[in-house]
Amino acid sequence: MTAYGESAWSPDKGLVNGYDRMWGGATIYADDSEIDDEKSGRKLGVRIVRPTLDLSTWIQENTAPEDYVIFKLDVEGAEYDILEKMIREGTFEWIDKFYGEFHSFLTVPGWPKERKQELKSTLASHGIRQIDWAAQDKRYRDMERLQKSDLQVPLDAPGAAGDVFSNCSRSPGGPARLALAVQVGMNRKAAHKLVETIRAHSSNMPVTLFVYGDFVQEFPDLVTKWADRYTIGIRENTEVMRMSMMSAVQRMREVGLQPAYYCPDGLSERVIDIAKARGLRLIQPTATFPPNVGTLLTEDNYYQYNDVFRTPKALRILYERISNGGILSLDSDHPDSYMISVYLMDYLYENSGFELVGVDTCIKS
Repeated sequence: MTAYGESAWSPDKGLVNGYDRMWGGATIYADDSEIDDEKSGRKLGVRIVRPTLDLSTWIQENTAPEDYVIFKLDVEGAEYDILEKMIREGTFEWIDKFYGEFHSFLTVPGWPKERKQELKSTLASHGIRQIDWAAQDKRYRDMERLQKSDLQVPLDAPGAAGDVFSNCSRSPGGPARLALAVQVGMNRKAAHKLVETIRAHSSNMPVTLFVYGDFVQEFPDLVTKWADRYTIGIRENTEVMRMSMMSAVQRMREVGLQPAYYCPDGLSERVIDIAKARGLRLIQPTATFPPNVGTLLTEDNYYQYNDVFRTPKALRILYERISNGGILSLDSDHPDSYMISVYLMDYLYENSGFELVGVDTCIKS
């Protein structure tokens, strides 16, 4: 078999109609115009001859019908010949779950449009269901069904799924409220130092820790120790958040925790919808350290100073943003979060006048 391929990028590929439209990849079905197509940018200039095997026979010889076999097929148009042979030979008796893609747009020798559709009908008539899987689009059709079991937010969790909380209202006739949170990064040592410093403070103030699923997987004993005293929530990247959130919830469940709160890096309708589907309440801190809005920390206004001078500068930034209470979050990966934590807690506990509460109380209020 001859496979045609192209690089994802090279300095001499140039632009196509003024844009970078070079996606790389390979195919075994390419017509002459596509092999060197200046207009589309798909220059399949690499030709590699590779041996092939009979997949239908291989499955029958290397698995048993009583095995649980997951079959994933993404072969750029070759699926039609493969599936036809598997149906004819009864190989789907060996298959329990079938993922894949149909490349209907490709011109495949011997497979006109009508014959392609007939094969799909034959699959359906045999009770064979292909579950759509397109990795480049993050499209996995049965993902939500497989993950339904993670929708187990504690029944007593305040608020509603998908609601966004960024402040604490005053208790009736009482002082402004403030909740402290820590956005735990992937630096275990830094996170441990910050959380243990907070734990040792005489105020015994309630704190919510937002952790990545990867952190839970790497340091499960540390997270379960924290959970004995603090509320644990999820912190995940919003770019691939549907999968990372599902993974984070699963990592939590593996150590006996079920989160109700999610602190995303940013908000969008998509972020809110996906969090709502998982039953999570979204937390957007009123103020963060280091700040992510307004006056940011720069060399000129902050980093050029030594520890002694940076501490009051950091505390003043936070003071100006939490004067009316709210949710204050420290990022454990920033070394100054640890440096200022004792002074911050002293101020909050002894001088601020705030009612110090947990995030759950902010949501209830």
